[in-house]
Amino acid sequence: MSLDHFDRQILKILSDNSRLAYAEIGRKISLSQSATKERIQNLIDEGIIKKFSIDVDYQKLGFGLRVIINLKFINDDFKRFISNISKFPEIVRCQRITGEYCITADCVLRDSSHLTDMIDRLINYGIPSSAIQLSEIETGNFFS
Repeated sequence: MSLDHFDRQILKILSDNSRLAYAEIGRKISLSQSATKERIQNLIDEGIIKKFSIDVDYQKLGFGLRVIINLKFINDDFKRFISNISKFPEIVRCQRITGEYCITADCVLRDSSHLTDMIDRLINYGIPSSAIQLSEIETGNFFS
């Protein structure tokens, strides 16, 4: 699907705030509410918009430590980890990657003792390497 100027504007607006009403999005880009709704539905139908999500402040929930954990595996431990990933609710994002490590996992943890516990549980699947996130850097919007 080829995106026109309106589609790109809609995607930019929704990337910043996916809760906006069709009418408000339409006002921002000079389209009617019904035309905006139809375009958004087309973006969903084409699979360009896969889901609408929220950005949770985990620190306010008591999970103030953000950690990136890379895992390397031996033999079938990778498959075993993937089939048991639901045992790690602290992992909020996980990607399969190339290179020395097979997995990189973004984790939200309470404190350093929680990190110790997490590493102890992950050792049953592979060899973990962790890095504590110091801060988050705001990136640009792809559709800007």
